[in-house]
Amino acid sequence: MSEALSADSYDALVAAAETYRAAVVVRLTGEAGLRAAEIPRVRPCDLGESPAAEGTFLLAVPAASGAMKTEGVEASDDPVPIDRETVVPASLAADLRRYAESEGLAAEDPFVGVSTRRVQMLVRETADRARERRDDPALSSVTPRDLRRTFARRLLVDRGVDPHVVREAGGWETMDALDDHLDPLDGEAVATAVAGGGRDSPDVGGDARVDWTDRGGDRDGDTDDRQGATLTLVRAFEAVAEVPDREALFETVVDRASETDRWREARIRRESSASESEPGDERAERSVEDDRWLSVPIGHWETTYGTLRLLPDGAPAGPAERREAEALGRCLGWAVTAGRWRDLLRSDAVTEVEFHTEAEAAFLASASAALNCRIELESTVAVSGSASRWYLSVTGAGPQAVADAVDVADGVSELRVIETREDGCAVSARATGGSIVRALTGHGAAVREAVAEDGRVRVVADLPDGTDVRPIADDLREVFPDARLVSKESVARSPRTESALREEVVDRLTDRQWATLSAAYHSGYFDWPRGSTAEEVADAMDVSSPTFHNHLRKAERALLETLFEERDARDRP
Repeated sequence: MSEALSADSYDALVAAAETYRAAVVVRLTGEAGLRAAEIPRVRPCDLGESPAAEGTFLLAVPAASGAMKTEGVEASDDPVPIDRETVVPASLAADLRRYAESEGLAAEDPFVGVSTRRVQMLVRETADRARERRDDPALSSVTPRDLRRTFARRLLVDRGVDPHVVREAGGWETMDALDDHLDPLDGEAVATAVAGGGRDSPDVGGDARVDWTDRGGDRDGDTDDRQGATLTLVRAFEAVAEVPDREALFETVVDRASETDRWREARIRRESSASESEPGDERAERSVEDDRWLSVPIGHWETTYGTLRLLPDGAPAGPAERREAEALGRCLGWAVTAGRWRDLLRSDAVTEVEFHTEAEAAFLASASAALNCRIELESTVAVSGSASRWYLSVTGAGPQAVADAVDVADGVSELRVIETREDGCAVSARATGGSIVRALTGHGAAVREAVAEDGRVRVVADLPDGTDVRPIADDLREVFPDARLVSKESVARSPRTESALREEVVDRLTDRQWATLSAAYHSGYFDWPRGSTAEEVADAMDVSSPTFHNHLRKAERALLETLFEERDARDRP
């Protein structure tokens, strides 16, 4: 299935748990919104009562790169980085503490010391038992993602919690995953929400609501989070859509941010070289205290293009203002990357680069060495702002061996088997890190080939002609220290590189439609028999089955329209 469970079905699922551990796994996913890969990371020391709301408990979710204590390995003395915090019901908090006591867990031991795949299996096994007991088809093939959807729906629909709060608690990068649970609003509902949308509104589900109403007498930016937050960078956001040139965009954002009463000064410091900064920048910034400046990165995926720096006029920047500035930094990073992709599509020539790395942090390289196999990246599909799904062709290793490699890798999870062959397999995996391919794509490159063999991954990519490759290589070496630029040359594009038909299809599709069509194709959805069902592809993309079918049908329609319109035009006298 790929929908949220009803309250009765969810209760039946919890009741069917055969062990205390299985019940903890189900409840951490369904009531705290944890992903399968996050459950083995949380520990007793991550659970505590919120100082802001008596009787409310928070669970800190350690980041994937955090040092986890596993059997036979001492925990690191370094503090574990935290990805986010989520609220857990008091009953679940009590059960977690009782479970830790009964198992004799230390504060830094994981509640559930098993692999991500074992977590997924525990959920499926529990769902199978629940289905047999109740004869409930809703419990067929329940996955951790279905339980996260149940978590989202319970908060959004049953309790009316602010979608922003739900997104933060569940760790979703965008609101897309929540769309299926949000009913459309008519004009009256919108007017009522805007007119009475302050903290005193009975429908507010958390303190993260932004107050869009006019608070007479408050200067821009002077309201704090308890009173509501006034947006001060709206004009700067508008520049992202209005100004296509990168340099002009940065200048416009600085000018518009400085125009407001809230910000005394605004600056953008480029990442590529110190010489790009204005000569007076450092002297001007030394004239005020460094901690007065609000600094946020300008970046997209793992690529950072610079830093947006804002100097408040008056009170220091509050949390809401920081979130607004961080969102602007992400938008600017995306705009720069999109500009490079646009230049690449329109260019008559490209700069072809080839990089090699044997770094252990590069999953393709380390997996090919561990399994003594060849791995070819067939395609990547962006499933969110922070994650991609890889489609891999593996020669010399079977699905189980690849699954074992994924289990111990950082930033790679949720392996799905598409096809098993005599000499290997085709699989897909979710990637949030460990990818030189993703790093290059973040710089606006089009990756043409990525092959790993004997512990080395070779990546060939195209960049817009004239691109300065040195900053890109430097960025890659920060993550993959041995990354080496093997070749770089300017290559004239052949008119046949992309057919007119392909270009027209790409122009007609939205990013989501293209991602859906690509994911379906590489998952074997169009094969006979199917390599993956619609539900499986939707689950891999973290969307519901109806949403997947909606995007797929529209993409297929655009493809067929292009094909038949071109043929009709050719046949016309």
